[in-house]
Amino acid sequence: ASRPSVRLILHCVIEQLNSALLDDSGSDPRWYFGTVDSPGYRSVIAVPLIHGEQVLGALLLFHSTPAFFIIEQVGLLEATARQISISLSNAELFNLIRDQAENLGTMFRGQQIEASRSRAILEAVADGVLVTDTTNTVTLFNNSASKILDLDQGAVVGNPLDQFMGLFGKAADTWRTTIQEWSEYPKSYRSGEVYAEQIDLDNDLVVSVHLSPVLIGNEFLGTVSIFRDITREVMLDRMKSEFIANVSHELRTPITSIKGYVEVMLMGAAGTFDEQQNRFLEIVRENAERLNILVGDLLDVSRIESGQAEVMITTMDLQEVVEDVIADFQLNHRKPEKGIKFSLEVANELPLASGDPERIRQITKNLLANAYNYTPEEGDIFIKVYHQGDFLQVDVKDTGVGIQPGEQNRIFERFYRGENPMVMATAGTGLGLAISKTLIERLGGEIWFESSGIEGEGSTFSFTLPVFNAEE
Repeated sequence: ASRPSVRLILHCVIEQLNSALLDDSGSDPRWYFGTVDSPGYRSVIAVPLIHGEQVLGALLLFHSTPAFFIIEQVGLLEATARQISISLSNAELFNLIRDQAENLGTMFRGQQIEASRSRAILEAVADGVLVTDTTNTVTLFNNSASKILDLDQGAVVGNPLDQFMGLFGKAADTWRTTIQEWSEYPKSYRSGEVYAEQIDLDNDLVVSVHLSPVLIGNEFLGTVSIFRDITREVMLDRMKSEFIANVSHELRTPITSIKGYVEVMLMGAAGTFDEQQNRFLEIVRENAERLNILVGDLLDVSRIESGQAEVMITTMDLQEVVEDVIADFQLNHRKPEKGIKFSLEVANELPLASGDPERIRQITKNLLANAYNYTPEEGDIFIKVYHQGDFLQVDVKDTGVGIQPGEQNRIFERFYRGENPMVMATAGTGLGLAISKTLIERLGGEIWFESSGIEGEGSTFSFTLPVFNAEE
């Protein structure tokens, strides 16, 4: 048959989903359309190939004799077509399954390769890695973790983490509690929360551990703990602190002696001096005082690092402490010729604070001294004390040189003092803010600052203390 003829009969059968029997294709309109075809075959049977609701095509039988096929043969051909449709559908399904199996096999091999690569990386890193699942069972424990924690790798994997907690001692209680809490109550984890702790092991090693959850969307899958042996760093840090403490103690005696003798000489105990000699002695006394302040700050740093800097938390009147510091500063440190004005604003009915009065005096004095030293002549210093939620807050605002944006992230670093000429010309150790930050955090408060970096707009340093709660 010609192609137009076949297309026409296929169209009729497939569109109508009915079988067709043509006794004479030359005179049947379903065989030609608009023109007369002269096919070599005169008799035609066409049945659709259907599987379910899907039309797969059509099955056609031809014969050169007119009216060769009978109507009974149509039913037989339809039954044959159904079997052919099933075979075609099965073949298509088989090809689809084969393709999917090949794709899954490729993906599985890729995942195996990636898992092997990840495993090799975890085994190669110097840090110990411990992974637990949702039931708090250890699923991964690399070689480094085995060496650091002195635990056999094979004995750990597949067992509950609680089985080994006794080996870490009481230092790991918070770590263990956090893992259990995240495992039992995944919703207790807050986004971005990361746990870090330092653990002293029974084998005299000091280990830092960082803990984070494994999440896919909102689904909690387990935890990952990273261990690092920091024993050497801790020992070096202790040696440094001990060295600083020893040197500072040794320096205090000669500094005190120098300062004492100079003051005695200025009082006239060694006879009279002319104006130039008195000026020289004043310079010696001022520099001895600077050294004394430096030694005191170094000793504070040493005590804080060694854990010897105790804070005595008690009930305190924050307004009274701030007023005492301002009065003492104006009496003993302010230079009248500089002409800086002090302003104090205290909110009404302030509650009592929970803190260490001596440490708060030290912190407030540091902030007040910085504001005074880095504010030009005829400037202003504003101190404000007020109630803010569950805390009392102190703001120390000045009209000084300010802090440049590029320096702001280093302000609380030890020994950092900035590069402004006025800062460099002022005596200081760069330890006051670092010490203040450590102390206020140990008292349960915070310290921060705000500064535009524009000279004349100055800076505002603020710290908070918890309000005293009689029920605690």
